[in-house]
Amino acid sequence: MTNKTCLIIVLSGLACLCQPAHSAPTVSELVNSMTRHHPYVFALEEKVVQADSSLDIAQSAFDPTIEQDFGARVSGYYDGASLEQRYVQPLSTMNAKVFSSYRISEGDFPVYEEQYRTLSGGEASVGMSFALLRNREADKRRTGLLNAELERAQAGAYIQYSMNSFLSEGLYNYLAWYESAAQERALRSQIAVIREQEIALATRVRSGDLAEVALVEFQSTLLEQTALLAKLEQKKLTSARALSFFWRDSQGRALDFDPDFIADIDWPYAVNNIAVAELKRSLETHPSLLSLRIKQSELENKGALVQSELLPMLDAKVSLSRDIGSGPLSLEGTESKVGLTFSYTLGNRKAEAEVRRNQSQQNEVELTAQVAQERLIQEFEQAVVNWQQATKVAALLEETARVAGELAMVERRRFVAGDVDMFVVNARVTKEIQARMKAIESQVDVYRAELALFKITAQLQQADQA
Repeated sequence: MTNKTCLIIVLSGLACLCQPAHSAPTVSELVNSMTRHHPYVFALEEKVVQADSSLDIAQSAFDPTIEQDFGARVSGYYDGASLEQRYVQPLSTMNAKVFSSYRISEGDFPVYEEQYRTLSGGEASVGMSFALLRNREADKRRTGLLNAELERAQAGAYIQYSMNSFLSEGLYNYLAWYESAAQERALRSQIAVIREQEIALATRVRSGDLAEVALVEFQSTLLEQTALLAKLEQKKLTSARALSFFWRDSQGRALDFDPDFIADIDWPYAVNNIAVAELKRSLETHPSLLSLRIKQSELENKGALVQSELLPMLDAKVSLSRDIGSGPLSLEGTESKVGLTFSYTLGNRKAEAEVRRNQSQQNEVELTAQVAQERLIQEFEQAVVNWQQATKVAALLEETARVAGELAMVERRRFVAGDVDMFVVNARVTKEIQARMKAIESQVDVYRAELALFKITAQLQQADQA
C-alpha cells in the first residue's frame, strides 16, 4: 500500500468523523425524542414512583398486624407465666379495629395479676373498637389515604406542567435554529446570483464597456452580504448546538446533527379560529389550575379532620371471650365485655386554632386559583392577538419580499440598458435581501405565536400526539 493510498484512507476516516451522523430532526421527531428518551423526562417520571410509594405507605395504615406478649416470673414466691397473641385488622370506617386473640397461662399468680389466669386450654376472644365522636367521620389514617391519592393526581399535574415547559423550551430553540438556517439558505442563494452578476460585470469592465467603479461598488455590496451570511451561519451553528441538548437517541445521549436547513418543518401546531376556541376551553383543565384544585381538596380533607378534633373522644370497645379446658369455675363460660373511653381537652384552643388556620388556607388557595385562572385567560387572549397580528404581518412582508424581488430584477435590466447606475442596483438588491430576511423572520414569528398558544394552554404534548 503506497503512502498516497494511506493518506487518502486516513483523510477519509477523519472526514467521516467530522461529519454529523444524523440529519436535522423534524418537529415531531424532536418532540418524540424529548418525551421518550430525555433524562429530564425520566426524572419527572420518578415523581410518579414517589407518589405511588406514598399511596402504598398510606394504605399500609390498614394492614393487619400480629402482636405477641409474653411474661414470666422467674424468681420469688409466685412462678406464673402468660402468653398472649393478637391479630388486629384496622377498618376504614369509624376509626374501627377488629381483633382476635388467644392467651394461655400456667403457674401461680398474686391477686393483682389474676387477670393473666386462664383455664388449661387458654382463652380465645374476638372484639371490635370504634370511635363514637372524635375520629368517627375522619381520622389521620383515612385523611392520609385520601391525600395520598390526591398526591398521585398532583404528580400527574406537575409532570404535565413541567413537560409542557420543557417542550416549549426545546421548540423555541428549534425555531431559533430554523429561522437562522432558512435565512442563511435564502441569503446564500441570493449571493450565488450576485456572484454570477459580478462575473458579468468584470467582463464588461475588462472590455471597457463599464467603468471600474461600478464593479467596485458591486463588490462592496457583495462583501456586506457575505458578512451578513457569516453572522447568520454563526447563529445557525450556535442554535444547532443548543438544540442538540434536547434531541436524544434511544439511550438518552445528546445527538449532534447536520444544521443545514430542512425544507419541511413538519409543524404540528398550526391553528385557526376553531382551534383557538378549543384551546381556550382547555384552560379549564390547565395543570396549574388542576394543581390548585387538588390542593383545595387536600385542605378540605384536613379540614374534616381538624373539625373532628373539636369533638370529645368517646371510644367504645366490645369483645367476647371463652376459656377452654379445666381450672377455676370462675373462668368457665362465655364472657362479654363493653368499655367506653372518654376524654376532652378543656378550652380546646389548639383544635379551634387548627380549624381557623385550615379555613384561611382554603380561602387563600381559592383566591389564588381565581387569580391564576384570570391571568391564564389574559395571557391567552394576548397570545391570540399576537398570533392574529403576526399572521397579517407575515402575509404583508411576504408580499413585500416578492415586490422587492421584482423591483431588483427591473433595476438590473435597466442597468444593462444603461438607464441607471450601479448604486441604484445595489440599493435594490440590498432591499430585496432585507425584505426576504424579514419575510422569513415574520413566518417564524407566526410559528412562535402559535407555539405560545399551545404553551399557555399546556397542550404542546397533546397536540403533537393528535
